[in-house]
Amino acid sequence: MCVLKKICRIRINVRLILIFLFLFIGISYGNGETVFEGKRAFDFLKKQCLLGYRVPGSAASLRCADFIESELKKIGIPVKRQSFRTYSQLQGATVTGINLIGDYRGDSVTSDILALSAHWDTRPIAEKDPDPSMRDKPIIGANDGASGVGLLLEMARVLKERRYPGRILFLFFDLEDSGVSGSFEQWCLGSRYFAGHSLKEYPITAGINFDMIGDRDLKIQPERFSLKFAPDMMREFMDLAEQKAPSHFNKNRLPFEILDDHEPFLRKGISYINVIDYNYPYWHTQEDTPDKCSPNSLQTVGNIAVEYIFFRWKKIKNNP
Repeated sequence: MCVLKKICRIRINVRLILIFLFLFIGISYGNGETVFEGKRAFDFLKKQCLLGYRVPGSAASLRCADFIESELKKIGIPVKRQSFRTYSQLQGATVTGINLIGDYRGDSVTSDILALSAHWDTRPIAEKDPDPSMRDKPIIGANDGASGVGLLLEMARVLKERRYPGRILFLFFDLEDSGVSGSFEQWCLGSRYFAGHSLKEYPITAGINFDMIGDRDLKIQPERFSLKFAPDMMREFMDLAEQKAPSHFNKNRLPFEILDDHEPFLRKGISYINVIDYNYPYWHTQEDTPDKCSPNSLQTVGNIAVEYIFFRWKKIKNNP
C-alpha cells in the first residue's frame, strides 16, 4: 500500500510537471508563433479598394474610417477619431478630415511611445495618367493609400498577439494626398494637424511611416529626409532590411527628399523615418489597382518591420 502511494505520488508529480511544461511551452510558443501574414494585409488592401474612392469627406471615406476602426477594435485596440476642418486645394473646398489613433499599451510601464503610421485617403485626381481624359478623376489608391493601411492593421494583430511590451500608436492620417505640385503646405494635412495639436497628449518618441509598400516590384531605398534627421533609425532599419531581403532593399539613398507624413514630426525633432517604394510606375494614375500589388511585398515589409520593432525594444531596455 505504501509503495502504491509513492507510485501514485510520483505519477501525480510527473503529471503536474508535464502540465506545467506544456503550459509554459504553450505560452512561449503562442507568443512566438504569431507571424505577419501578407495575405491578410492584402485582403485589407482589397477591402479598402472595394469601398470606392476614399477622397476626404466622401461617403466612401467615412466607410473606410469605420472599417479601420472596426478592425482595430476586433483585436482589442481602442481607437480615437480626431476630426479637423481644413481647405483641400485639389477639391477646392473646406472638408472634414479624420485621423484615426489606435493606442496599444503593453505590460511594461515605459515613457517610450513608438508611432506606426500610414495615410488612408486617396488622391482626388490622377494627374499622372497617360490618358488626359482620366486625369481629373480620383484614383482607387491600392498602393498609394490602401497598402500602408493593410500593413498596419496586420501589424497591429501580430504585435498584440506577440504581446509587444511597450506602447505603440497606430496612426492613420487623412488628407496626405490632396496637395498640388509646388505647394509644400498643401500636402500631409492630417499628420500636420496631429503634430501641431496632439504631441502633448501623445508624446511620441519615434515613428515609422509606411507608404506605397505593396508594389509587386518592390524596391525600397533610404529616404533622404529620414537619413538627414533620423539617421541612426533609418540606417538600423535598412541594415536589417537589406540583410533579410537584399533583392527588395538597398542602401543607396534616393536622389531626393520625399514629402510625406513623417516630415511634420521631423520638424518637431522626433526621429521618424519613411519606408516607401517611390519608383512605382502607376503613381497617381487610374492604374493604381490591387493587381499591381502583391501579398508577397506586404509580407516582406511586414516581417522586417515587426522584427525591427522588437529589436528596437530590446535596445531600449538594454540601454535605458
